[in-house]
Amino acid sequence: MTTVTATCRGAAAMAAALTIGTTLVIGFAGSATAGGRHGEWRSAKPLEQTDGTQVPGGCPIESPGGRFIFTARNPGTGIDIYANQRPAIGQPFEPGNSLPAPVNDPGLADDFCPTPLPDGGLYFVSRRGGGCGDADMYRTVQDPATGWSEPQNLGCYPDGPNTPGVEFSPSLVDTGWGTFLFFSTDYFTGNQDIYRSRMRSDGTFTKPVRLSWPVNTEYDDRQPNVSQDGRKIVFASDRPSFDGDSTGFDIFYAKRHSIFGRWRQAVNLSETVPFDTVDAGETRPSLSWDGERLVYGSGGVWISKRKR
Repeated sequence: MTTVTATCRGAAAMAAALTIGTTLVIGFAGSATAGGRHGEWRSAKPLEQTDGTQVPGGCPIESPGGRFIFTARNPGTGIDIYANQRPAIGQPFEPGNSLPAPVNDPGLADDFCPTPLPDGGLYFVSRRGGGCGDADMYRTVQDPATGWSEPQNLGCYPDGPNTPGVEFSPSLVDTGWGTFLFFSTDYFTGNQDIYRSRMRSDGTFTKPVRLSWPVNTEYDDRQPNVSQDGRKIVFASDRPSFDGDSTGFDIFYAKRHSIFGRWRQAVNLSETVPFDTVDAGETRPSLSWDGERLVYGSGGVWISKRKR
C-alpha cells in the first residue's frame, strides 16, 4: 500500500464562507542549458506561519484567491486535510485546522491531495470504504448554510477515472473546449503515470487517457497540477537526473502552445533553479491560480515565486 506523508485553489465568495476554527467550513532533465528557457522561477523558501514556523504537511495547494493553503497532515490518526488562512497574499498564514467530516473521514481513512475550486468545491483523494480501489478521487461542495456535502466518488474505470489502483492529485481545468481532469495513477503501468479525463455533459468523467512523453516516462511521474489556461504543468518525477542526483523525486515543469498542443520538454526545476531541497526530495507541486507562485512539499511546505 502506498504511503502518503509530506507529499502530497476559493474566490472571494469561498474565502468569505470559509472560516478557520473547530468548525471549519468553507526524461530526464536534458541538459543544464534546458533551464534557461524556464528560468522564471526563484529559489524556494519555507512557507511561513505567523508564529515563525514553516507551514507543516504536504500536498499543498493555494485556494483560487490565495488566502488559504490546503495541505495534508498526519496528526497520528491517519492523514487528514487541513487549511490555513492569511489576511492577504504575501503575509504569513495562521496555524491551520483540519477540515470537518464528511471531508475528513470520521472512520479515520486517509484523506489527502486536496484541490479547492472557486465555487466552493473541493476535489481530493481518500481511502474511505466503498470506492473503486486503494485510493480514489472524490468531490464535495461547501454550502455556507449547511456545510460540506457528502463526498461523491468520481466513478470507477472504465466508466470513470478511478481505478483499482492508487490515484493522486486531481487537477481540474475549465476551458472553452471543455473541462479536463488531470491526475496520476499506478494502475496501468505499475508506476504512477499522469492521465487526463474529460467531464461529460452530466458532470461525470470519461475513462483516463495517458499523457505522452515528456510528461510520462518509464519512471514514476506523479501528482500533476495544470495551470488554468491548460498550457503549463508541474509534477513530481524520479526520472534520472542529469547531475547524478539520486534522492528521489524532483519538481518538473513543462509547457505547450495550446490546450490541445503537445507538451514541450519537461525541465527539472529542482536542479535548474535550483531548489535548496533538491537533495531531500520534493513532492506534489501546485501553481497558484494566477500562476505567480509554486508550492510543494518537502518536510513542510515550500514556495517559489515567479521572477519579474
